Amino acid sequence: MVDLNQTSVSSNAIDPRHPGVVAAHQRLDRIRDDILRLGLERHVLDLELYGYTVLDQIKPLSFFDDLRSTILKLGEEDRIAGRRIPLAGDRGKSYLVTWLLARDRIFEEAVMAEKPLALITYLMGESCQISSNHGHVRGEGDLPQGLHADAPLVPGPIPEAPVASNIMWALDDFTLESGGTLVVPGSHRQRSHPPVGASKMAVPIEARKGSVLIFNGNVWHGAGARTVAGERVGMTIYFNRMYVRPQEDLNAVISDEVIARNPPRFAHLVGRNNPYPAQNYEFFNPKGAVYFGKTQDAKG
Repeated sequence: MVDLNQTSVSSNAIDPRHPGVVAAHQRLDRIRDDILRLGLERHVLDLELYGYTVLDQIKPLSFFDDLRSTILKLGEEDRIAGRRIPLAGDRGKSYLVTWLLARDRIFEEAVMAEKPLALITYLMGESCQISSNHGHVRGEGDLPQGLHADAPLVPGPIPEAPVASNIMWALDDFTLESGGTLVVPGSHRQRSHPPVGASKMAVPIEARKGSVLIFNGNVWHGAGARTVAGERVGMTIYFNRMYVRPQEDLNAVISDEVIARNPPRFAHLVGRNNPYPAQNYEFFNPKGAVYFGKTQDAKG
């Protein structure tokens, strides 16, 4: 058993273990060290017990205001262009705003926020990538979203190591009346999609504007119905394993200029290092070959 009160073995020490075993241990050390450095121990416990957790004071409230106004501005652009995606039928008020990371620099800062990313890395491993970055606008009177696990197209039993997990930025207060997120605590341990009637087990997550929610992708969750006037805006950053097809091909639309102005991990998160699909008549992207062994580890 690893002594959590001890520092890692010096990189200069001779370690008789196989290099792959050493690298796996070092990955665990990095994830543990980030959790301890950022004071996220309670949130790790929440993720283990309930399948979700809520972070506060990640960024100033003004940052959340800027995210909200930018999403609504882009949503209006989508409406004018005829590409707004309804979330509650053509007559509903709820809609999705897609491809955010490729449309404004503010979303780059949100993606790289240290504490949420550390918890996603705990859930998904260092090799996880971004599947999509969406704005979710819930309008008054629309039906609730059906409960689901973030394992689309994956038949049960769902893998214990989640194939996807989610960060939700609360850009308004999340309550039962506002159309906040509903969740079945502990359902991530079922390793299944929600059965009929699962909504009767769900409870609302109460989270103030300025909070960030992190979900194990296996937990049963969905947006509730908004029963008060106005609209509730949230933003998801959806992460998947390298072997899962992303919802948005961000690697194809993120420029080298954007890559250069961000931390090195940003390039990996948007898919620069994914071995597939192959390009230029290669069998795979050689930069991604180093992940073949690592991704056999749930924290790889």
